[in-house]
Amino acid sequence: MSGQVYRKTEAGRAEVSQRRAGLSPATRQLLILVNGSDSVQVLKDRGLVDVRTALDSLLAQGLIEPLHVPPPRPVPAAAPAPEPAPPEDPQQLLALQRRAYQALQPHFGPDTPTVAQALLAARCRADFDASLGGIEAKLAIYMGRKQAAREVQALRSVPENGNTAPTMTRPPRRSPT
Repeated sequence: MSGQVYRKTEAGRAEVSQRRAGLSPATRQLLILVNGSDSVQVLKDRGLVDVRTALDSLLAQGLIEPLHVPPPRPVPAAAPAPEPAPPEDPQQLLALQRRAYQALQPHFGPDTPTVAQALLAARCRADFDASLGGIEAKLAIYMGRKQAAREVQALRSVPENGNTAPTMTRPPRRSPT
């Protein structure tokens, strides 16, 4: 019985908005929660007290009706799990972080630690790449969207020779006015 699903009748929907049947607060709450997709067990798991009695009362008053749900189909055998990705090299990630930080210093100066906070906190390559999105937006403010995208793309690339020197261009010099 705990797998049974109920839905509101037309009278049940009217009761929710008009409050004419004089339901107790707990029974009214249950009527509101009955949605045609949650089973009795799900309703019980929400911490409602005396769900069975309240459901019987709502059924007797014609405010809900059982929904005849076909039995679940057998789940087909799952496809084999993809092979796990090779473990990331923490030294390579550290080298990328250092290289990126060095490349960002000319652009952000003393604000570099703040701007690069998420980049330095990254513990995997996906987090590192995600942090570069926010940095790209900041670079685009004064560098332009296309140039910022090129600069960040350079930070994403893994140097083949292990060189950790910055690859970004210097910020444009501002002429004194």
